[in-house]
Amino acid sequence: MPERHTLEVSLTADLCQGERSNRLELFEVEEKGDVNPTAVGLNMVKCAVGAGSFTFPFALTQTGSVCGIIGIIVFSVMAALTMKLLADSEKFFVVRKAKARSAQFIPSGAPKIPRLTLPGVIRAAFPNAILFGRNIAVGSIYVLVVLTSMGIAIAYTLFITSTLTHAFDVSTNFVLSFLTIPVVILSMMQSFQSLAFTSILGDVAVTAGLVGTIWGGLAAGRTASWPSNVPLFNYAAGGDVPRGLATLSFMFNIQMVCLPMAQSLKDDLARPKIFRRVVDVSYAFIASLNMGFAIVCLLIFHDDQDGIQNPIIKNLNTGAPLQAIRVLLCLDLLFTVPMLLAVGREVLENSVLSLLGSELHRKRDTMSKQADSKGLIERLSNENDVEIPEDDLGLERPLGESKTSLFFFMNREDTKADLLIRLLVRLVLVGLIISLSFGAISNSGVNQAFTDVVALIGGFSGAILGLILPPILYSRASPIRLTFFQIISFSIVVLIGFGLLCSTTYYTIEDMVVGNKNT
Repeated sequence: MPERHTLEVSLTADLCQGERSNRLELFEVEEKGDVNPTAVGLNMVKCAVGAGSFTFPFALTQTGSVCGIIGIIVFSVMAALTMKLLADSEKFFVVRKAKARSAQFIPSGAPKIPRLTLPGVIRAAFPNAILFGRNIAVGSIYVLVVLTSMGIAIAYTLFITSTLTHAFDVSTNFVLSFLTIPVVILSMMQSFQSLAFTSILGDVAVTAGLVGTIWGGLAAGRTASWPSNVPLFNYAAGGDVPRGLATLSFMFNIQMVCLPMAQSLKDDLARPKIFRRVVDVSYAFIASLNMGFAIVCLLIFHDDQDGIQNPIIKNLNTGAPLQAIRVLLCLDLLFTVPMLLAVGREVLENSVLSLLGSELHRKRDTMSKQADSKGLIERLSNENDVEIPEDDLGLERPLGESKTSLFFFMNREDTKADLLIRLLVRLVLVGLIISLSFGAISNSGVNQAFTDVVALIGGFSGAILGLILPPILYSRASPIRLTFFQIISFSIVVLIGFGLLCSTTYYTIEDMVVGNKNT
């Protein structure tokens, strides 16, 4: 159980950016955070530096070297800004509710004020977006989360397929067929606590990959020189620039884990500056590391016969140390795929259980509909003290923290029928991932398929969650009028997000339809 304690929270000038400090009365709030800033910063770096970092060198060839470097800097600044905006928006809504509660008589033992998840922030920001008794804004976020988790899982599956196919000279069909069995088994797990060791494996694999790529390139006799065959700015038509920029933005937009990270900090609500500093320092390091790695790889590998590959580890030779690095990266991603699927999986499972009349989910469904139909959401926005039941579709608890897991694939509260439905949903989901990966490879070849999927995720879901949504949420949540500078800067970020969304989606889908054969 999270520690419950009393905090004295004020709407400080720090949080409101200039408003006179307005001290609130004491109130009880449920605070889960007990993590120090260093640990949160390291977690943030681990989320943004990984397998996607090996796509940056190729992205620089798409955008042009200088254009890509500018893109990395701009996206890191915008991503850091939107991370802070999203965290502040959640705090504003919580403090608004606390302010309403402080003006009322609250009996002893009343429920504590909970922190909000991303769907909760969306619900509070758009309380009147009701259609057929449902908040469609929240529903849209759930759909986007499902599509994003599936997209990233497909991208990682293609990464593994591309890497192993090149390293061991086997067919893509063989690798995908081989992957199906372990992915199915791992996807059946309800809790991933037993896979905690893979976090260390991931750190070792990524570090070895980054260092080993540079070492392997130089050890093979290559020398570093400025790439005269890569333009500074790519003016060629065909959508390479927006797809390259979308690839760069893919690794910086980790807003889906923003609120859990912020709320894991000790005294996060009372001292919001801490998370802001963590974001600034972490993103400065993330941008420097990714940009440095991409530039060094560009200098080393640009003269290779086939050019810079995507991912860059395909440019390496096949010596034992380099093969070990490839295997480590693939093992890390193999364990990561079912964890990514779990985010969308729980949304789908609980939605199907609700539609099919599961007793547990019927109760949750009824509570949520009553909350919307009776205007409780709207009353929250009017600062009345009302506890609103969330749609428990899987995002209301941290990934891997299953509610009282009985078996490795079952919740104690599930019936046998519920269990069967969950297993079927997971099998269908894994089948979709493998089938879509097969289809993408057949249509465009494994190299182009991986490039297209990464660009599509970065340009579509990354643009919405990472660039468009946070400024809008902050504008809805802020208790004070935005300054002129904020309006201009937020508008620029949103417009860039829309531009990236439209251009990348168009060119990538066009590329998928045409089906470039780059095997």
